Amino acid sequence: MDLRANPLGLSRQPIFDQDLNVVAYELLYRSEKRDQIEKLLSGDQETCNVLIDHFTNIYDSGTLRSLPAFLNITDGFLRTGSLPSLSRHNLVINLSLASTSQAFIHALKKYVEAGYRLVLNDFEYHPEYDALLELAAIVRVDIRHYSDQEVLQHLAQLKKFNVTCLAEQVESYVEFERCQSLGFKLFQGNFLSKPAIIEGRKLSSNQAVIIHLLAALQDKDVTPAELADISSRDPQLTYKLLRIVNSAQYNLSNKIESLSQAIIALGINEVNKWATLLALSSNDERPSELVRQILMTARMCEFVAYKTKEVDSELAFMTGVLSLLDALLEIDQQTLLSQLSISEDIISAITRYEGKAGKLLQAINFYMIGQSSFNLPPSLQEIYAEAYYESLRWSNETMQIMQGSHL
Repeated sequence: MDLRANPLGLSRQPIFDQDLNVVAYELLYRSEKRDQIEKLLSGDQETCNVLIDHFTNIYDSGTLRSLPAFLNITDGFLRTGSLPSLSRHNLVINLSLASTSQAFIHALKKYVEAGYRLVLNDFEYHPEYDALLELAAIVRVDIRHYSDQEVLQHLAQLKKFNVTCLAEQVESYVEFERCQSLGFKLFQGNFLSKPAIIEGRKLSSNQAVIIHLLAALQDKDVTPAELADISSRDPQLTYKLLRIVNSAQYNLSNKIESLSQAIIALGINEVNKWATLLALSSNDERPSELVRQILMTARMCEFVAYKTKEVDSELAFMTGVLSLLDALLEIDQQTLLSQLSISEDIISAITRYEGKAGKLLQAINFYMIGQSSFNLPPSLQEIYAEAYYESLRWSNETMQIMQGSHL
């Protein structure tokens, strides 16, 4: 099985702690792929390890980290006892509340005794689940299904068990803060891309440079000197860009000593891309996972556009970046776009999913969150699977470079 093409159509969703550190990823796949997942888990040990590693390895502060993977596994598969001996730190078993029989409890107990952690999905407390709660490490509560009072009642019932409570379907930063106040310790959802917007908030000087730089990048007639002048107003951005240009990746014959030289040597398109990525990394107030999400979205847009020839790949890349930039800068999207001289194609794609670029962005957003109702035509399934795998690889490599590792 060639994992480089991501044949199972896997995607991943981060799980955060209270400080917005990523502590695990849930591996998502469509229901029709379930038999393939279980066939894989029943098969080659090395292949299983490669699968887990590729989808849970990340670079943070230039350091490679391997995070646990939450994986949905059926009751029947668990009863067979055929789960491979993956690292107990790397695999967390996601379990739906389908059975409380003694035979099933006995089967689960063997996994817990072997060192695996169990997660109870879609949880609603009832005394019949007490035997499962004695074995579980994490309990997931879908906050959209309950009022705050009902959530508090669930959490109160769970205090007598040694479990950590995870709030899922957290879709805004306001909801994240509310779940924190309710007592949850772990969080999952798309809330990073929908922050609380502070009315009347002014951009910091560093953010103003970012906006100015991105506006200039949209001008096809911009000169290397103009880009260098803008970037030089942020010393950190200037330093990082020069380190990248002088890295072994480009193998230039002479060391570059100015931004103007860098732009001329590499070509404006290449420098435009890196300047944009470095602008993302210069914002230290937002979690690195949001930067990673922006990088993955942009690269996946670019890859699919290049493969299908439906959208210009450079336009697709910029659409992916700008689609989440408002979340990074914590300003209203309309306010952000009004300050950028960008094409109507990008604006309509980002705000309304219109046009070819908009349809591409929408499809990729659905794919990345593992949207089960999203069905790709067979002709595109392999391209999207390969694009997602490539976006994982490239975002890790890019974050490593942006953070100054191995330069």
